[in-house]
Amino acid sequence: MIEQLLPVVPLLLLFLLGYALQRTNFFSTESLSHVKRIVSDLALPALLFQAFSSIELESRYLILVILIFIVCLIMVVLGHYIGKLLKIHSPYFALMMTGFEMGMFGYAVFVSFQGEAHLGKIALVDLGQVVFVFTILMALMIKHRDGAAKGSELLKKIVTSPVILAIIAGLATSFIAPHVQSSPLWDTLAEMIDLLAQLTVPLIAITIGYGIHIKKELIGKSLKTILARRVLLTLFALLLNALVVDSWLGMDRMYQVALMTMFLTPPPFVISIYMRSDEEGESDYVDNTLSLDTLVSIVAVVIASALYA
Repeated sequence: MIEQLLPVVPLLLLFLLGYALQRTNFFSTESLSHVKRIVSDLALPALLFQAFSSIELESRYLILVILIFIVCLIMVVLGHYIGKLLKIHSPYFALMMTGFEMGMFGYAVFVSFQGEAHLGKIALVDLGQVVFVFTILMALMIKHRDGAAKGSELLKKIVTSPVILAIIAGLATSFIAPHVQSSPLWDTLAEMIDLLAQLTVPLIAITIGYGIHIKKELIGKSLKTILARRVLLTLFALLLNALVVDSWLGMDRMYQVALMTMFLTPPPFVISIYMRSDEEGESDYVDNTLSLDTLVSIVAVVIASALYA
């Protein structure tokens, strides 16, 4: 069991490193915003380009991709009502209820338990939420951060963002690559993109750890968010696995494990990257929730993996 958890340990240590740097005031407010911009405009797009350029999609599984997208959308809507019910007055509560952190958490945890041979299965399961996060969720984040905007202006910001451009380029590459012979130039570009992508995990983890400010009132607020999210998404995962993955599509059981693993991961870490820099209280809430949910997710995935095994 300890050996299975080892792949997640470096991520947790990076959170701790970020927290240690915060205690020494390592970053200024301006320099921290510059680090976040490196992630959002360079490192994360490189990681997404890699993911989408290597994806293999079977047409009969598109229904699962669409349904997962719809679940993510439903969770945003439910989040607005649940936030009022729980008396959590934060514009980020509904956003924290949806989406999954796969690139920097889910894949590592899944592979540690199931092995790299099944990586393609969780990549397929991940597609619907990736599209949701970098279209709908990103639009909501940009609208909140930059203020009200016309539909055309908002669409322009999304379409021209480095993240969306990377996704489009990755999908195009997945169709073109099989018909293009390897060359020194192509290999050099691929290596550069790989180096950029490797910056994503440490930089985001450090910035989240740097933003941790343990306060009693925030811990309670974060735990309420985590519990509400965990209960609803677990129910959705059980329904999708039983009615769609198993009964309807008759997919391999490992797809059920992949789907449950994804639904147990924390909210997308990029939420903390796209926040407004002047929302200190909200930033504390988001970063604390992401950090605490990471620990909860490790335990939840261990239990789920044991049950499905």
